[in-house]
Amino acid sequence: MISVADERSALLAKWLELDTPFKGGSLSIASADASFRRYFRLLHQEKSYIVMDAPPDQEDSLPFVEIGEWMKKSGISVPIIHAKDLNQGFMVLSDFGDFHFQDALVKSTDHNTLYQLATDEIISMQSSLTGAVHKLPTFDISWQWKELEIFREWCLPEIPEKEYQEHIEILTHSIDQIPKAFMHRDFHCRNILIRSKNELGIIDFQGAMYGPITYDLVSLLRDCYVDNDENWIMPTILSFQQNLIASGCNSCQVDKTDFTRWFDLVGLQRHLKCVGIFHRLNKRDHKPEYMKDVPRVLRYITTVLDRNPELNEIKKLVKHATIEK
Repeated sequence: MISVADERSALLAKWLELDTPFKGGSLSIASADASFRRYFRLLHQEKSYIVMDAPPDQEDSLPFVEIGEWMKKSGISVPIIHAKDLNQGFMVLSDFGDFHFQDALVKSTDHNTLYQLATDEIISMQSSLTGAVHKLPTFDISWQWKELEIFREWCLPEIPEKEYQEHIEILTHSIDQIPKAFMHRDFHCRNILIRSKNELGIIDFQGAMYGPITYDLVSLLRDCYVDNDENWIMPTILSFQQNLIASGCNSCQVDKTDFTRWFDLVGLQRHLKCVGIFHRLNKRDHKPEYMKDVPRVLRYITTVLDRNPELNEIKKLVKHATIEK
């Protein structure tokens, strides 16, 4: 019996041969991610490309195309699309290589320079991708609820949705007051590639939204897959704030305590969602490898809850959640 993945592989190979300039190339597995997408490396005429397989009944690839074109025109280093068939869910992209930000952190002793490049990239995206409010969906309260429901469904199923929302709404309403700009929404070590000493390549941007200015920063500094010392994170947040102000962000000119709180709050929302997603990947999708990162994410959650006593009701929820470690 042919598996769905094999059927997709056969369709992909046929498409490459019949409908693209890449006839005669060779395919090998590159990677998969937490979604239904898979990636192949295509070698064609001694050049390497990345082929995306995004099943159209599971993944909408149009945002990747539209947002990618916008980012490219704005000077952001994102893959070029060399061929595409959105009806089948296939794309041939430029290959940024295999050296991710996560790999660089392991091999380099100069983490500050790496993180400076990455935080500068966030500022560049927010500064150059103006008009995000008109081009992208807004990370509003309803979207926050949609994501936080993942945590309730997989870690607190015994709590009624209405009761859960009553405890969480202090968080969602506070986050909704944070100034917004372009938000990559998944700006972490596995979605950043090192193209050269001074250039980063950005991938997995199809979920971008118009959202809180501190969201991408917390995705990077409190990365689900990387340990960073809180004593280092705090001054890095404030340095980012000053650089953001220098770039022209008037709404960032607030007390450092307020800016740090913006960072904490969006991080709490994101990390509750991530714990829920990791449990869903384990239980529903049979991808247990993400569970090893749950203790790290829980430490982030605990840090924020301990520092913000007004979030005590959320702290109680987390304490009683069914969380595998």
